[in-house]
Amino acid sequence: MESTWLVGATAPSKDPVIHALKRFTYGPTPELVDEVRRIGVDAWFENQLNYSSVSDQKLNEFLAKWKMFDFVHHDINLYWKLAEDESLQPLSSLFHSDRMSIKILHLYTVISQAHSNRQIYEMMVEFWHDHFNITSIGEGLKDELLDWHSNDWNKNVIRAHALGNFEDMLNASAIHPAMIVYLDGELSSKQIPNENYGRELLELHTVTPKSGYTQDDVLSASKLFSGLRVKWPTRFYARRKDFRIVGGKTLIDVPPFQTMLHVERQNFGTFKIMGWKVTVNSESEVLPAIKSLNSYLVAHPQTAKTIALKLGRRFVRDEPSDKFINDIASVFTASKGDIQSTLRAVLRHPDFSKSVGTKFKRPGEDYVSIARALRVWPNFSNLGVLKGRTQDFPIESRIVSGELTQMGHAPLSWPFPDGYADVASAWVNSNAQLVRWNIYSNFVRGTTWNQPAWQEIYTPDASESVESLIDRISQSLLFSELGRSDRTAISNAIAKTYGISPDLQRLRREIIALIARLVIQLPVWSLR
Repeated sequence: MESTWLVGATAPSKDPVIHALKRFTYGPTPELVDEVRRIGVDAWFENQLNYSSVSDQKLNEFLAKWKMFDFVHHDINLYWKLAEDESLQPLSSLFHSDRMSIKILHLYTVISQAHSNRQIYEMMVEFWHDHFNITSIGEGLKDELLDWHSNDWNKNVIRAHALGNFEDMLNASAIHPAMIVYLDGELSSKQIPNENYGRELLELHTVTPKSGYTQDDVLSASKLFSGLRVKWPTRFYARRKDFRIVGGKTLIDVPPFQTMLHVERQNFGTFKIMGWKVTVNSESEVLPAIKSLNSYLVAHPQTAKTIALKLGRRFVRDEPSDKFINDIASVFTASKGDIQSTLRAVLRHPDFSKSVGTKFKRPGEDYVSIARALRVWPNFSNLGVLKGRTQDFPIESRIVSGELTQMGHAPLSWPFPDGYADVASAWVNSNAQLVRWNIYSNFVRGTTWNQPAWQEIYTPDASESVESLIDRISQSLLFSELGRSDRTAISNAIAKTYGISPDLQRLRREIIALIARLVIQLPVWSLR
């Protein structure tokens, strides 16, 4: 997306600090800008890459206030027991602790994006979720089997490797129960291997069709993965007779996840995929062969270009230059898929510094950036309740099920394997913009999020005028001066609403709220 600005319109800041923070965080805040100016972009960036050393005390204190977050990031062993314990009709349908856990994970994700001090980490968690997309929209998805595993996927595949090594993440994703369920590995057999995962491994996760792989390569990969299946809790099989293990019961655990190898369903022999070839004669050779294939795919030049293209779209522009893609791919290859080394190369590339005004916020990013700018936390004073047998679970918030879903960008919820699009053309249209503007007003009023504490954000000044208030608020939100025409439009809107000379002492809160709402409706606000 290339931006052009009419005379008098507000243009994005060219300040390198603001540019870096707009791209590598969910939105700059005055405190963060001050920190980065003090220590420099490079030092801040390195601190962010070493994310575990960055304190998240405020975020953790908020999460600790709400019992629902005790249920985030567990695996099926906890959720299945909870389902059995809390089912109101134990002989009928189970209490849906899988769907409950997903709703909690969605909230956890949005709150972390808005308030974590580990901003690059949270950005990369979302990036890799889109790359290895497994949807988590609940309500009967994959016969209600997928969401039992989505929290563990988020924690132990994506978050565990988001700033680590790509090959480690690929290996973890390949054997995780969530991936097996999502791409129908449970339906695979020795005679009829399901091709979904073998295809997406090549098409989306690594080399893409540009590498020239064939249908034979897809089939061979599918045969290699044919024996993997989910290790469900023992009592699951009593309820789900269609999942009982038949055709031999040689089952081998595949740590560290709730995964196992069903030997009787596994194909053996020689596997050839593109330039890779290996012979597997026994069950002990299956996992080493999978890792060997993944290692080959990670080292393939087209995989490096795939990752470079996506990183370019995320942090630079919708259509990165060939030079950018080749340069970043070279670093990815030389570092053997080290994500931190590759991100450093993105930050330092000449195309990055030249890309001011070229990226459009996706709806979820826009939403979170407002929460950050207004320094608001979720309003959980009136949560909807999911009733269990022994206790109630207040978990229902309109943040995701209402607002972000309405905007078309609920977290972790794209239904197809390719992940949410990261180009402006997928998101820019008049109807979507109207939805955004309507939801912006909820932030100012304080509905799903607490009402902004305007007096804390903008300290009262006895000598202040409407014009100086406009300047101060717009500067704190945009980190640049308003263009002449935008400034005039906001001033006129205030005069039309509150009169030419409003009583600031009496109407200060209302006028600040109106200015903030008008600023975040400007075109420049929608840019990263």
